[in-house]
Amino acid sequence: MNFRKLLSPGKVSDETLQMLNPVFEAEILCKHERYQEAEAKYLEALQEFPAGSGGRFLIYNKLGIVYEKMEKFAQAIAVYEEGAKEGSVTPFCYQRLACLHMDAGRLQEAMNYCAQGIRCLKRARTDLFQEIYFWLVFRKLKRKIKHLLAASDPS
Repeated sequence: MNFRKLLSPGKVSDETLQMLNPVFEAEILCKHERYQEAEAKYLEALQEFPAGSGGRFLIYNKLGIVYEKMEKFAQAIAVYEEGAKEGSVTPFCYQRLACLHMDAGRLQEAMNYCAQGIRCLKRARTDLFQEIYFWLVFRKLKRKIKHLLAASDPS
């Protein structure tokens, strides 16, 4: 499939488009709930982007979502953590890590990822509305985790 016609002329190089092609294909596969095929395409695309690049962070996030859809939560956590280790510039992976750890009952880890997500917001490449959204998401998550921690405290 040729995605060049969907983008503004001169904005994206042919080389970049070629690197992004598996990502576009994976997105279409996800829309049709063909998650295993999408996983393969995202893994293929991951090989094309250098460590620490925005493209890799996007792919880690997309791949994590695919693993969550497939209910492979350990793999989702692993891929989001890989993005975090590489220095993700988006708070999304931290938000997902906090939620996944909270759902698994690992409340302290969840709280730690909330804190990392909030720190990430300070250097994130987000616009004002995204920043406000994530501040509210992390605030709500922290409140829920604190409530769960208090409920699990036997004293």
